[in-house]
Amino acid sequence: MSRYILSALAISVLCAFFAQDTQSAADIDRKKIVYEESYYVVKPENKEKFVEIFKTRLIPFWNEMQKMGIIVGEYKLFSQRLHTLKPHWTYKTRVRFKNYQAVEKWLEIKDEVYNKMFPGEGGYKGPRKQIDLITESHWDEFMREVDMGR
Repeated sequence: MSRYILSALAISVLCAFFAQDTQSAADIDRKKIVYEESYYVVKPENKEKFVEIFKTRLIPFWNEMQKMGIIVGEYKLFSQRLHTLKPHWTYKTRVRFKNYQAVEKWLEIKDEVYNKMFPGEGGYKGPRKQIDLITESHWDEFMREVDMGR
């Protein structure tokens, strides 16, 4: 009977060890994630067109990037619930790249993937041109999580 208890104890210790190792790897990967947030100022008369471009072209494109493992999680579009004075923006998108190598890979393949999905539209630059035409201003911010030593 004690042999079974010792075996169970040994298995428990090994499982705890490997779970801790897996957790450490997950923390390391989490800290490699690159967040890109893009901000857009859109006139009220262009809001519906802006959202339409995102729904029909950019969301499907980013869903494909997720399937390919380039991004982690979903591509999201936000609007402000309450507007502050500065910075004023109408829409914000957020994407999480799994690391900087994924950002580089995305830059290499974005036109090829977009052309396969939407032939004849000029690659990823096509919907971006449409967005630029109806956007008053736009900026991107690339961020990473800061290691707080936890």
